[in-house]
Amino acid sequence: MEGLKANLGLSNITLGTMRFFDKSLSSNEVTSLIEEAYSIGINTHHSSSEYSSYSLYTAALKKASCAKNVKHIVKMSAPHFEDNIFSSKLFENRVDNALKVLNIEQIDVLQWLLRSKPINDQDRLNTLFKFKDEIEDLLLKLKQKGKIKSVFSFPYSVPFAEKVEKLNEIDGIISYLNKEEQDYSKFATKKPFIAIRPFFAGALLKDSKNINERIKSCLDFIQTNKTVISTVVGINSIQQLEAFKN
Repeated sequence: MEGLKANLGLSNITLGTMRFFDKSLSSNEVTSLIEEAYSIGINTHHSSSEYSSYSLYTAALKKASCAKNVKHIVKMSAPHFEDNIFSSKLFENRVDNALKVLNIEQIDVLQWLLRSKPINDQDRLNTLFKFKDEIEDLLLKLKQKGKIKSVFSFPYSVPFAEKVEKLNEIDGIISYLNKEEQDYSKFATKKPFIAIRPFFAGALLKDSKNINERIKSCLDFIQTNKTVISTVVGINSIQQLEAFKN
């Protein structure tokens, strides 16, 4: 675990980019946020082409002086909701497109989602078992080509996590972890883990008399899980960054 953690070099806090558009940020404001975050040690970003903020984020990133030094966690599904089966070609095309749009040579963490429509474990586990060899071969191929450095699965459920973590090329689990959502805590003690939604969609910060202390308490709780290597936090202003300065 320590070897992968050192190899990835992710910051303890990952900048979540999902809400930039919803918060009506301008491209210049996002660029300033990226640069200020980098200046306090937040060198890792979480993004996805599924987010409404994606074009805003990628445009702002291109203008950032630190762009070449940013680490990337990229959320990507295969199969996606509308896909009939798992397709190695389609999956690699999606990886290639992310590399092009982000203007990077390698994705540090590929956050992989195996989806079905509707989402259900029976269909997803059937796909996992049926295409296991093809999935492992492709993920290894993407690593050997240098397109991705690691793969973390977003499992949607504990039963799926228990199966997918056994795949040869799955390096870790990325999922919800906070004081209220602890279903995945057992995975955050034995395998590299990236935490999402540390404040329970903001519910843990409500009615707080000292917001910075509450944020610290939530993040400290996550760090009690010994294999957490980064926590994704939606940060939408330079003012909000104050809570994450050392």
